[in-house]
Amino acid sequence: MRAEDVVGLVVGLGVVIIALSLYIGLIVLGVRIAKRKNRSPHWFWFAVHPMGLIITLIVMACLSPLKRCPRCAQTTQQAARLCGFCGYDFAATAYMPPPQGVYVSPGGY
Repeated sequence: MRAEDVVGLVVGLGVVIIALSLYIGLIVLGVRIAKRKNRSPHWFWFAVHPMGLIITLIVMACLSPLKRCPRCAQTTQQAARLCGFCGYDFAATAYMPPPQGVYVSPGGY
């Protein structure tokens, strides 16, 4: 093997590794977007083909997020007043401030 062939092989492998890393990174980014919006990340099976990855990323970026029902854990539209699965009323459980003089510790500690 000549020295030019070895250099070409190393450069070619480097390009393939960078392209594969970028491709996998985009798939991981899409799965994170889907999970953040309470959408199913299984749509990224279309990412097997590069055009499927592009289309799926665009669709996930355009979809609105879903909210999860606290009673049955099913997802519904963000603007829904009732859960379509168990009938939970999202509007009836609106935020009520604590009564005066009662200490409420901040969450997350």
